[in-house]
Amino acid sequence: MTLRRRILLCYSVTLALSLFIVGFWSWFEFQELYDVVMSGGIDGVKKESPLVESIEIIFFGGFPAALVGIFIGTLMIRRALRPIEALTEVLEKTDTSNLSESVPRSGNGDEIDRMTAVFNSMKSRLGVSFTQAREFTLHASHELKTPLTIMHGTMEQMLGDASTPVHHRERITSMLEEVQRLSGIVGHLAFLAKADAGLLTIAHETVAFDALVQDLTEDAMTLAMASDIAVTLLRCDPVVLRGDRMRLRQLLLNLADNAVKHNHKGGAITLSLESQKDQAVFQIVNTGLLLPPELQERVFERFFRGDAAHGTDVEGSGLGLSIAYSIVQAHGGTLVMDSTPDGRTCMLLRLPSA
Repeated sequence: MTLRRRILLCYSVTLALSLFIVGFWSWFEFQELYDVVMSGGIDGVKKESPLVESIEIIFFGGFPAALVGIFIGTLMIRRALRPIEALTEVLEKTDTSNLSESVPRSGNGDEIDRMTAVFNSMKSRLGVSFTQAREFTLHASHELKTPLTIMHGTMEQMLGDASTPVHHRERITSMLEEVQRLSGIVGHLAFLAKADAGLLTIAHETVAFDALVQDLTEDAMTLAMASDIAVTLLRCDPVVLRGDRMRLRQLLLNLADNAVKHNHKGGAITLSLESQKDQAVFQIVNTGLLLPPELQERVFERFFRGDAAHGTDVEGSGLGLSIAYSIVQAHGGTLVMDSTPDGRTCMLLRLPSA
């Protein structure tokens, strides 16, 4: 049965029930009037006011019929529209991680069942597209590593060759830097492709996260030295995590590098690590240009660089925060960008503690 016929059936049943109630009470009133005529004749009928009889029919027959119709109609319409609610819930939960899961069909052949079939077909096509994109990125990054490594080695040999002219050395040095930058981008893309495909290997070892934060403070001071940026560790509670030490260090370094790059000369960076119940809460706050709220939600997108970044001499590929976000997800944590009341950028990291 189609959804249209199902709704029409519900409406017809509700209307028939309402008419039955009104008809029953009208019959009751007419029967009462008939008894009056039989017992008292015309004089008895004259004592009954037509207005009062009409009000009684409306009040005792119409109102209950309307209430019963609304109640029964609501139940039947809700039952008829339940497949739409179920499909809506599934649509809300659909993302790149469950494209291979099909939505259960009712099998009754109505519009919702056909819509579910179309949605399953669309999910299948999207899943194939995402898989092809991930495989392309993985294969392309793998194939690019070998020629880039050869180019890098060749240029280093040319720089080490005493017969290479000086003016050629400058060009080779510039090309070598670009090759190194391209190699970094290829490595980042391979990392993200593995994370998307669920191939990212994460160790589950005991990690003293506070020691990593202390090491990060020293590394951030080194990175910030050229721009005269002050780095301060406000708090560092002892926290132990279960995770991959190297990946967590990479995560913290990406956050620190982002805080240094998107800062101004003579600015400041503050770090803090706090233990809250079963969570490790790490914050890194930096001065500099503040992104608008509508752009802060997009900072973890790949190759995204806000307007503030485009307007400065900030170098980078726009993949650092995407990698950091993937590492956080692999460890079951959360990472958000926010702004402090005094107009600073804050990266808030939460990770489950051991």
